[in-house]
Amino acid sequence: MSYKDLALGRGQSVAGTTSSPEIQSIARTIRQIESEVFRLASSLSQLKRLVDTLGTPKDTVDHRHRIKDINSTIQQQSKLLKEKLTSLHDESNGRNQTEPQVKIKKLMQDFASILLDYKGIQKIIQERESSSLPRPNAVASTSGKTTVGASHLGAGSPLLDIEHGIKDEELEKKALLQQQQNRQSALLNNAIEFNEALIEERDQGIQEIARQIGEVNEMFQDLAVLINDQGTQVQTIDEHITATAERAKEGARELVKAERSQRSVQNKCLWIWLIAAVVVSVVIILVLG
Repeated sequence: MSYKDLALGRGQSVAGTTSSPEIQSIARTIRQIESEVFRLASSLSQLKRLVDTLGTPKDTVDHRHRIKDINSTIQQQSKLLKEKLTSLHDESNGRNQTEPQVKIKKLMQDFASILLDYKGIQKIIQERESSSLPRPNAVASTSGKTTVGASHLGAGSPLLDIEHGIKDEELEKKALLQQQQNRQSALLNNAIEFNEALIEERDQGIQEIARQIGEVNEMFQDLAVLINDQGTQVQTIDEHITATAERAKEGARELVKAERSQRSVQNKCLWIWLIAAVVVSVVIILVLG
């Protein structure tokens, strides 16, 4: 079989492999992962906007809860995406298809870039939450107003009424002052309890962010291994394609040599026949003459 036939046979084999159900499945998975990478990047942009307001007047308890929720969402999205990329890498491993391998490597690199940005944002959250407490969502100021009856009408003399009135007024002032002191003490206790609860929640949040940063580091390291492996596969495929191209060129050169050799043999045969014809003609002329 000639090199030409081998090249044609290989081309048909590659074409058949490209349209196989396995390659179509890989292509669909690649498209799904591309959309998930886009959603992850959008979630990260939203988290950046929320983090920028930490330490500002907009930094409330509800605001930090929103940061916590979207942070957890990004964490889950990253885990699922890493699992899908690992599965896609294993599924495409060993297939001599350059285009899917290049796309998979590009997806891994994009995901690694997102993880790197995400890790930086988490460190910013950790630093800003450590240095400040959120503001309460709404400040409810209660100002109690008591109406005091200033006139006590009695049937006694005006002097007795004035004395009783002064005593009642002093008692009411003392009672009002005591109520204000009790209210201030209650507000102070509530504020202390609220701040203690905020500090405890903040410390738990900081610990959770530290744990998430550790998980992101592990995902980043695993992804670096996959990217390196994927790059080796792409390089191997490129080398295989280059070697095939060189063999095809060598086969073409062999075909040209064979064609030239065949033409040379044909030319030699032609010259032999011409010489033989001339000799025969000369012999016939001599005999007849």
